[in-house]
Amino acid sequence: MSSVIYYKFLHQKNKSVIHFDGTAISVFDLKRDIISQNHLGTGQDFNLRLYHSEQPDLEYELDNDVIPRSSYVLAKRSPATSKMGKFNNASRYVSGKPRLNRKVINTTNANASSIANHTMPSTLPQLGEDASEEDKIKLMFENQSNVWAQTQDELAQHKMVYYKPTATTSATNKEDMPPPGYICYRCGKKDHWIKNCPTNNDPNFEGKKIMRTTGIPKSYLKTISKEEVEKNSGSFTTNENGDVIDNDGNAILITDEGEYAIAMADSKTWMNYQTKLQNAAMKSKQEYESRLLGLVEKYNKPQFLDALSTNKKVLKAPIYTTPCCPDLTKAQKLSNVYHNQDEIENVLIENDFHCPNCGKDDVYIDSLIHAETLEKELQEFVESKEGEIGMTDPSKRSLEEVADENGIKKQKVL
Repeated sequence: MSSVIYYKFLHQKNKSVIHFDGTAISVFDLKRDIISQNHLGTGQDFNLRLYHSEQPDLEYELDNDVIPRSSYVLAKRSPATSKMGKFNNASRYVSGKPRLNRKVINTTNANASSIANHTMPSTLPQLGEDASEEDKIKLMFENQSNVWAQTQDELAQHKMVYYKPTATTSATNKEDMPPPGYICYRCGKKDHWIKNCPTNNDPNFEGKKIMRTTGIPKSYLKTISKEEVEKNSGSFTTNENGDVIDNDGNAILITDEGEYAIAMADSKTWMNYQTKLQNAAMKSKQEYESRLLGLVEKYNKPQFLDALSTNKKVLKAPIYTTPCCPDLTKAQKLSNVYHNQDEIENVLIENDFHCPNCGKDDVYIDSLIHAETLEKELQEFVESKEGEIGMTDPSKRSLEEVADENGIKKQKVL
């Protein structure tokens, strides 16, 4: 049965599993398997680090370190760095060999040699071949005590070396400070790079996307305090784009100065734009109907006129007629027996279901006849005379097209 190691990247919620043979796996092999399993490429543009799950600040630094099976580690990717012309990246885990820390090895060998020299003084007590086992054990403990006493004497004579920051270290600390205007989009603060965000080591942290105010005039922005945002952060939600929004649906934005704001629509300008747009559409509709009415009268088409309207106008689909007056030959009180559906239904209801043309009673709404043939004739007439009308039907055009024709400038809405 193969062994497993559990790992998780800091930005992930669920754990992943690496299978291997044996009771333990080296840090080098584990990093190589993680890169291969997640298809991270050649590893030349990033570095992969592993941390203890119980102590997120404690890193597995050496590639030769061994991690027992069934362990749980945290993985983190960081940008590749270069020092003294040498690149420090994860490419060696893909096609290289484990890196040996020669400084650690040399120090370890030196310490081992020093201890070995101290553990073998020139004058160690000797026992004869006939010595008992208890005497040998007692002599072993005595020798260890003598070695430890000598080591303490040497350590007491060592000179203490205090840490002194170098010019290189000071320059590095200055570079670690982000420039003015930089925002960490993981936590929303501006005093650190996103790679140094304190929430990177928090596996339970769930970052929310905060939009910048780029392109939005300041007059349309309402600044909100950081305390108010932190107080109401529990009620914030995210939309389909992942943007943070409040209870009123306003998107939470962040300015170049690192302050929070929400976008306020210019309602006055928008209402003026809508009023102009509606007036232009109404004017265009009236002009079209007036031109169409003139053509109907010009070509003597009384069957296309609305006889129930107080003002002369052309019929619109759907068009209906009563069963007692199915065509123009039955016209008596009215000049036309074809009517708009809404108008004929209202007239029947108001007149106790009496026909407005011949006066017949019990003409119910469900008995009206749909004049599909007349609708088709009217449509063909309008299409054939569209050139004489000089404009298209406004009902078939969008409001934006009507605005362009009337020279109304389109308003941008936040």
